[in-house]
Amino acid sequence: MTNEARDEREGGITRTAPPGEHDWLSEAYVRQWVASDTTRDSERRPKLRRAASLLPCDRSRDLRILDLGGGYGEFAAQVLEEFSNSTVVLHDFSAPMIAVARERLTRFDERVDYRLSDLRHPGWSADLGGPFDAVVSAIAIHNLGEPSRIRDVYHEVYTIVAPGGAFLNLDYILPSSPLLAEFYARALGIGDWGGARPTVESEAAQATLENQLRWLREAGFAEVDCLWKELYEVLICGLRAEH
Repeated sequence: MTNEARDEREGGITRTAPPGEHDWLSEAYVRQWVASDTTRDSERRPKLRRAASLLPCDRSRDLRILDLGGGYGEFAAQVLEEFSNSTVVLHDFSAPMIAVARERLTRFDERVDYRLSDLRHPGWSADLGGPFDAVVSAIAIHNLGEPSRIRDVYHEVYTIVAPGGAFLNLDYILPSSPLLAEFYARALGIGDWGGARPTVESEAAQATLENQLRWLREAGFAEVDCLWKELYEVLICGLRAEH
């Protein structure tokens, strides 16, 4: 489905839905999409729980964790169950998606706060109430599309991670070469990878695994790593120094 860009007035801010396959500003579309996507939760949930369990946080402390691009709240739920003393700020740019998350996370009551802002625009983090003991994100940041904006978001995330805190991003990466793109396509049983492929001239600017780890280092994270990788899906982390 292709939708024209349109504006919606929310909280005094004009938000523009980008043209493309998804219309995250449409309540009807979001509810239809969630109904379909949640059929995969049984396979996705253990992966999200495993990612949550890797957060290097003191379980005895009261923790504040940001779920960036949190969607309908499944990653937030796993964090809240894994860390019984935590509260989560669930962020998204879609008001209809946040409405669904509120319904799905009612069992956590006041342990969840919901915030609306758009990662495409600098200043998205101003009203989130940071810093946070950890920031997590799942299958969200790649939707920005522009590698330069992904790089900038990593820099912006660093500023709201508390000293000694962590950033975990479970997301999709761009294959770092046409050969790997063909390999992934064969492994997935699809005829062609499709979409953008890096070229020799542009590879330093593309959202490959190597570049995203570099962007985290450039943002200021003291330690960065890829904690796991399955073809084009990766869990990468950035750890902020204590001081």
